[in-house]
Amino acid sequence: MAVLIRAWMTRPAILASLVLAVAACDGTASSETSQSSDSASSRERPLAEGLALLPDEPELRRHVLVADLERLRRAYPAPRERRAAFVGVWLPDALVGAGDALWRKAFGLRLDDVSSFASAGFHPAEVTVAEGEFSPALIRRALRQSGYRAAGRTLTRGADGSIDPTTAAGQLSLSALNRVISAPTRLTAASTSGLLRAAESPSTTLAGDEDFAAAADALDPITSAIVLDATLVQPPSGAPTPILTSFPARLVAAGIDDRGPSSRTVKIALVYGSSDEARADAALIERDLPSTSLPGTQGMTFSDLAPEWDVKAVGRAVLVTASLPPGGNPGTWRSLVERGDLAVLVRPQG
Repeated sequence: MAVLIRAWMTRPAILASLVLAVAACDGTASSETSQSSDSASSRERPLAEGLALLPDEPELRRHVLVADLERLRRAYPAPRERRAAFVGVWLPDALVGAGDALWRKAFGLRLDDVSSFASAGFHPAEVTVAEGEFSPALIRRALRQSGYRAAGRTLTRGADGSIDPTTAAGQLSLSALNRVISAPTRLTAASTSGLLRAAESPSTTLAGDEDFAAAADALDPITSAIVLDATLVQPPSGAPTPILTSFPARLVAAGIDDRGPSSRTVKIALVYGSSDEARADAALIERDLPSTSLPGTQGMTFSDLAPEWDVKAVGRAVLVTASLPPGGNPGTWRSLVERGDLAVLVRPQG
């Protein structure tokens, strides 16, 4: 499954789409970066708010992506800086090409219309809820021209979970945009009709789950983050991987709190069955993580990525943070996930 995650992120045109998306956001604001105060940051809860948009369905619990794009734009009002910062945003299938003219033509979507999003699941069972300022008429017209049919407020194509192999946009989005409902301030997309109904009228959300709530309590505030079932975090095949922890985690979350080029914090959260387990493993991680080799990068240790790693228990979670050097790569946190480097923190179940 870790291979699936890495392969998904390297599908053709993804990085090009990100560059195009940011280049399109050519706002006229000053190039000076506005820093939020500590008190304002403490009130920001992007991950918790994103989880509150996602229905608690079995297919969606293994993989969640959340990002606050408006927060990123405030931190980087200059287009050139913003372009570099967008490398730290992990986009879901429904939005992976939304900065490209191809996406606008096929789906009527533009990334610069999205202020935040929450997405969960893997193809062929995905849900994305995006908030921002949308043009339902434009989206509806584009989808109809792309072969969708209208069923009330919903635009649909193909069977549940199917892929449109006839277009580049269809191949990149997989099944994530099979079912779409657009309103002026919210867009909901899903692979299946059942998941779309659940997202539109959830009886419970992931925010109400104790494990996901613990992950959000530890990780927030974030700019972009992923939450994974701990069983998905696997080391690279054949790479020596010491396990630093004594107890198996239930969830693994990672992300970045990006407040500007000189204030980028990588965050990792491990959610355990008890606070005692979290405290015990926090001590082990604090002692051993900096000198531990990165399984996915030969000859490098965690201290090579950042000189200091802070570790603390937060309820049933362990929070690991590191401030990147000024100008450090905002995509560092994504690389840790994609390469399987976080496997050193995850003791297998049983």
